[in-house]
Amino acid sequence: MCIRDIPKAAALALVESCRQGTAPIQGALVLAVGREDIIDSMKDDLVHVASRGSCLRVINGVFGMGKTLTLRVFQEYAHREGFATSFLTLSSRECPMDDLPAIYRHIVKGIRVARCLDRPALEYILEEWARKVKEDAMRRKVVPWALSELDTCFKGALTQYYEGVRFGKPEKTDLALRWFRGETTVIDARRLGLNSNISPENALRMLGNLTRMLRFIGVRGLVTLLDEVDAIPSLPTAARREEAYVNLLNLARAASSTPYSYFVYATTPAFFEGIPAGFSEALKNVTTLEQLTSRELTELAQEIRDLHFQAYGWRRDGLGGSSLRRFIRTCTYNSIETPRMFVRTLVAALDVCEENRGLTLDQVGRVLS
Repeated sequence: MCIRDIPKAAALALVESCRQGTAPIQGALVLAVGREDIIDSMKDDLVHVASRGSCLRVINGVFGMGKTLTLRVFQEYAHREGFATSFLTLSSRECPMDDLPAIYRHIVKGIRVARCLDRPALEYILEEWARKVKEDAMRRKVVPWALSELDTCFKGALTQYYEGVRFGKPEKTDLALRWFRGETTVIDARRLGLNSNISPENALRMLGNLTRMLRFIGVRGLVTLLDEVDAIPSLPTAARREEAYVNLLNLARAASSTPYSYFVYATTPAFFEGIPAGFSEALKNVTTLEQLTSRELTELAQEIRDLHFQAYGWRRDGLGGSSLRRFIRTCTYNSIETPRMFVRTLVAALDVCEENRGLTLDQVGRVLS
């Protein structure tokens, strides 16, 4: 998309994300400079996933190199290509990698589809699935394959949900939704006539029921983006660290239990320090984020400059390629090395230039860096 076609509100949001050093929730593709090879790898992975496959890709990068931005780029591209997504922040307390039911809960809570980006899409998926099943059954006069591929317990929860909707029983509907989200107790499950909840043993299989439902309503698959805040080696016990690595290995092997699934795990080099034996299968697809070249930094600087112009409705001479290249050299000389540090410094410089039209970027750059 051309920068001038971006609405002012969207440009303001993007510039503010750059100012804060955070990845934008929307519009990340505009900032995906120098990462074309990574996007190409994702395109190949998605072709495999859409053919009933499953894939784990590990994104490796030091702090500030753009891991979260890369995940947001993947998310935006996945929506454009007809996939659902779910973005998770992995932390040792709320969503640790060693707790598969917690991972499941956060995936379901975070599911978004192109037609339902502003809220959790679970109810939308259930409604669309029911409509498609009804159409399929009326047309073929047989039990549709969408039902035959689902687990018995999952089908039981679907029955309870649709009965609640049809007969105006919101308590039953809400309880069934809680079961799908992995939030019910044993007593809750019994009230629904079910003999199990989401557990470490069945979490991936139950997630596979959702990916099959997504396919049936025309979504190509599910892209789960795992943004690591607390590295696995930092988990407090050896047992938890071992379980976390086992769970990642299970994600890499999830094709049979969870088809049409793409898992992208963003981590730091510390992740690789405690890898157990036999884990190589999970590391078949590792992408390391490298520092951007001078040419790529110049291209990124031009994008951010134009976004700043669009956001604040200003423009001036003296901010062309040669001026930006000198600014980049100044930043590099002053050890502003990661993309995050560079972007924050550039936006701060543009802010000053916009407020003080008599100052040049060279002058501001020497002060800020």
